[in-house]
Amino acid sequence: MYEYYLTNALVGIINAKQALKNYNLTKIRNLKNTSAYNIQQAFEYLLKYLIYNNKTYNCNKVEADIKQIYSHNLDLLIKNYCVPNNIKVSKELVLNAKLYTAWEAESRYRIGFSVRTNSLVKAIRIAEALLLQIKPIYKAKLSSVNKRLDLL
Repeated sequence: MYEYYLTNALVGIINAKQALKNYNLTKIRNLKNTSAYNIQQAFEYLLKYLIYNNKTYNCNKVEADIKQIYSHNLDLLIKNYCVPNNIKVSKELVLNAKLYTAWEAESRYRIGFSVRTNSLVKAIRIAEALLLQIKPIYKAKLSSVNKRLDLL
């Protein structure tokens, strides 16, 4: 169920990489913000996929009956849904959840906001690792896209 969440996460990762690559080429600072927004969205999709597909959370319900979570807050998703339902999330994501959550709005609305390039690269790697942990079959697709688009 919710396979499209993984596809959306993959798209977020690709968009984050493209924006970062374009920043490196142009030095247009807002491209880093675009990257930050997209990687936060990728994390959100990945966590919600794990939660919605968790047997404890969904009690083996059909997709239409699963209670949707209306939050972008990664820290809340981890503490209120992953931990109680024994869903394993990497230590790096847990430690940076508040930071990545802030990227969702700050990157779009706060004037002068800027994320460090190395923070973006780290977040992208964490998101890719989680995606591949969930569905190893995405490795070939991700590799193919990275090669064709000349991404990280």
